Amino acid sequence: MLASMPSINLPPIEDLDVDDLASLPEGYRYELHSGNLVIMTPSIYWHKWMARRLVDMLCVAGLEALQDTGVRGDRPRDNRIPDVGVLTGDLAEVAEDANLPGSAFQLVAEVVSENSMNGEYTDKAQWYAERGIPEYWIVDRTPARARDDALVHLHRLALSGAAAPAYVRERTVRLSELEAEYREKRDAG
Repeated sequence: MLASMPSINLPPIEDLDVDDLASLPEGYRYELHSGNLVIMTPSIYWHKWMARRLVDMLCVAGLEALQDTGVRGDRPRDNRIPDVGVLTGDLAEVAEDANLPGSAFQLVAEVVSENSMNGEYTDKAQWYAERGIPEYWIVDRTPARARDDALVHLHRLALSGAAAPAYVRERTVRLSELEAEYREKRDAG
């Protein structure tokens, strides 16, 4: 017997804007890509665990890191929700907001979901770069598919004259090694 999928009652899609996303049924993640509603399935636990480890590491370093932060695009019908976002300002100032402009972020990170490639290396990278977010991290599986570790590709925004903004990869490091680096910095400071 097939299990039935829960139904989702949505308002007319053409009427949705970024501010409406918070009012949609819970249990799903929603983004608007140039006015098109994207409903994302729940991620696997490896994905959730890697995102939580990033948040923990960044928060211990004194940064305002959160999971599933909303980044507002240039139009009312455009936003993305990176797995991790590090805010530049005080959380109390934005407590009532669901989506913030790119200028509110110093870093966003995406954890790659194997079964639903969502353009972490291409479309999302370009979209975040166009919003001027200084750092973009991509968290992906190790070649051996370790269940307790990941590769973190650290990118920095490069602005060059007339060319469109883009990220340049600075380095790739295992998440466990990055956590050790952050612990050393914290202990030394």
